[in-house]
Formats: sequence, C-alpha cells, structure tokens
Amino acid sequence: MEQTQTYRIFWQKRQDGGARLLRICGMSSHVCIPSQIAGHPVVEIAPYCFAGNGRQLPRGYETTLTGDRELFLEELCGAAVEHVSLPDTVKEIGNCAFYNCRKLKTLHMGESVCSIGSDAFMNTISLHRILFRCPADKTSAAKQVLSQISSDVEIEFMQNGNAQAKLFYPEYVETYDEIAPAHLFGRSIRGEGFRARQCFLDGRVDFAAYDAVFLQACVEEPEATLSQMALCRLKYPYALTDTRKTEYRNYIKAHSLDAAARMIAQRNLEDLQFLCHEKLIDGANLAFCVSKAAECGWPEGTAVLIRNQAEYAKKEKKNRYRLDAFF
Repeated sequence: MEQTQTYRIFWQKRQDGGARLLRICGMSSHVCIPSQIAGHPVVEIAPYCFAGNGRQLPRGYETTLTGDRELFLEELCGAAVEHVSLPDTVKEIGNCAFYNCRKLKTLHMGESVCSIGSDAFMNTISLHRILFRCPADKTSAAKQVLSQISSDVEIEFMQNGNAQAKLFYPEYVETYDEIAPAHLFGRSIRGEGFRARQCFLDGRVDFAAYDAVFLQACVEEPEATLSQMALCRLKYPYALTDTRKTEYRNYIKAHSLDAAARMIAQRNLEDLQFLCHEKLIDGANLAFCVSKAAECGWPEGTAVLIRNQAEYAKKEKKNRYRLDAFF
C-alpha cells in the first residue's frame, strides 16, 4: 500500500503512455514515489531527478499535486533526501538520477527496473542498503546497481513483505598505475568486494559463487567485514549449503567477542539476539559482554545477555552432571 503524502510532482508523458518523473517536492526526506501520476504509470526516473537543485526543467512538463493541500513543500534532492522508495512500475533510472544525494541511506525498488544510466549513484556516500521487492531467484537490477557502488552495501531481497535473502558486499578500491616509459596504465583492484559483485548468472544472484568468495576474503578482509558477510548469510540462509553454513558459523564463533562488542556499541539488539539464540557465543564471552552492555547503559542488551548467560550456565551444569555419572 502506498503511503499518503503530499507532493508537488513535475513530470512528462512518454510516447508509451508512461510518466517520466522529472522532479518532486515534499515535506519529508523519506520519499515514497506514487505508482501513477494523473493516471499514467511512473516508468522512468529522469536524469538528475534527485540531483542538486538549480537544474532547469525541460519544455513540455506537467505538474501534479498529490494530497489535500500544498504546505511548505521543498525540492527533494541532494542532501534533502535520505530514503527513497520507487514503485514497482519503474523500469528506467536515468543518468546521474541520484547524483550528490550524500545523505541517501536506503533505496527500495521492484524487479521491473531493467536500465540504470551512468553515474546514477555518483557521490551517494551514505547509501549502504538497497532493497529489492522481488524473490531472490528472480532477475533484478542488483548487478547494475552494485557495479556503480564500490563502498560497503547490503542488498536485500523481499518477498511478501519479508526478507528472504540478504548479502553484504564489501568495499573495494580500483586504481590505475602508469607503466613507464610506455605511458600505459595498469588496472589494480584491492578488496574481495569486487569479486563478490561478479557473482551473478543471467541477472540473478549466484549464491554458491558468492559463498565461495568468503574463504578468500578471510585472507584479505578485516574481521568486521567478514562477520557482517557471515551474519547476513546465517540470518537469511537462502540457498545456503550445510558446508558453507558451517564455515560461516565457525568464523562467527571464533570472533564472537568482537562481533558482540560492535553490536553493543551500535545498540544492535536484533543481531545480538541472533548471536545468542544460535549459540554462537560461549559463556566466558557472554560474561564479558554483560558487563560491557551494562557499562554502556543499554538495559535491553544487558537483559538479553544475562538471560542467555543463565541458560548457558544451566546447560553447562547439566552436561557436567551427565559426565560425572560415568565416574
């Protein structure tokens, strides 16, 4: 169901009868673009649509007001945009559509997007989460999006409103070094994030190939990155084999204290509960984390850790009792 918000929308009618979104004004940094404008399906996000202001509108545009009345509407572009949800009708995203949207954090889109223009996400330095409203085994624009974002980013696939799969793609750095005296340039790529971004087949995520990247990533990537990759796959184990699941679990267990410390610092209750529920952290580390969460003044996290610490102690006592029966 679309959110009811007041927008001043600038648009053009395309030859195919669809609407091209040129610019949008509203009152919130959370933008939910309607699926239709004046009865025309929104199929295209025009070039520079959400880029910085000062752009001239093309000739022949139309304007439509959604909602009851127009009050304090500002152009939603650049730093004024933090979250954008595109309707399922959108098929095209134009060149530099989100250029310089430095505060854009999340982007939602459907499976119909099939064309993304060049530099569509240039300077979107805060964009670290993209959600696709489509099953994880369907063709999507995920590879096209990832090819334009070299920083850390999570890709999530939603089905019937629930997360089906979530993948973390680490940052990678691409440089070009001059080879003298021929004045040629050699391409250098650092970071397994680039390799992970190649794990697609016919526009669909190749989960087996993505999971195979993890072992090599363990050699090059920092612990925080690897833990996030592992946690995403364990929490949403779509197409995850038992062998890969064991590898991910073993890594988290070996680095559970560091992972839990980050969760406490970030007040990440969901991941902390998962860590405890899946028995990925042992008793000694639980005791340390209890004191850490208490020091940080986080009662919710402290309660979760204390409860799991008690369950762990009870289990250990029961196991010792069974072992003593043999002597």
